[in-house]
Amino acid sequence: MITQLDEQLAAAVKDVKAHSTVDVTLALQVMFSNTDRSIITAKLRYDGPERDANLILIVGLRSDILAPFERVNFERKGRYQLCDIPGLVPGLALLAQSVNNGVVLSAISREEVTRFILVFEGLAERKGGSLKALSSAVTTFMKRWTEWTDVLLGILARDPVVGLWNIDWREMLAGETGFTTMPWFAPLSYSDRAIGLQRIVIASQALLSSVLTVSQLKDPMILGLKDWLASLRPLPQVMSSVQVSEEVEI
Repeated sequence: MITQLDEQLAAAVKDVKAHSTVDVTLALQVMFSNTDRSIITAKLRYDGPERDANLILIVGLRSDILAPFERVNFERKGRYQLCDIPGLVPGLALLAQSVNNGVVLSAISREEVTRFILVFEGLAERKGGSLKALSSAVTTFMKRWTEWTDVLLGILARDPVVGLWNIDWREMLAGETGFTTMPWFAPLSYSDRAIGLQRIVIASQALLSSVLTVSQLKDPMILGLKDWLASLRPLPQVMSSVQVSEEVEI
């Protein structure tokens, strides 16, 4: 995949002048958007083969992906949104250990949706040149992001309390964020939602502890995430498409 991205970036800058910014959003959307994140914007800054290259990425999470859908419950307010947890927790962990992984600047936008703003740098002095180095940094970061999301969901799948529930955790979290859950998602009781949310928090804490050092766990960004996770409680009610359908039939 590193070679594939390198080829895409090389093709994008082939006919442009030095000191140019090139839109490579479509190429990166195809390569890196998935269930938990979406490439909103990708801008490549290229000053020629002898200079370092930079890539500015704006990455949306599940709250961005679900934004077009109706949200029926806006009671929950806080630092982040629950539906983002599968991408948010691994993503923030990656930023906490971002030294030497190609990310030179980063920020989190928390408005109606959650977005990561990432700046990657490819050094011209690296073997293969700046675009090759940039492609390696971006691909490695995105691959690890996906892997850590899989680890988080894997912890839930092996959880002794909820491991046999066989539910879609993303859909559960969407409901807890205020979105109407899909017809195929069986509604959960308040007590089950409380247990499920508690186990998601425990799984998130386990992931952070397994991938971050003691000093990285003290990063203000991670401390803020852990405080937010510890404060989570289920909504009084989650709206299901099944309930909506039944109300219409009545």
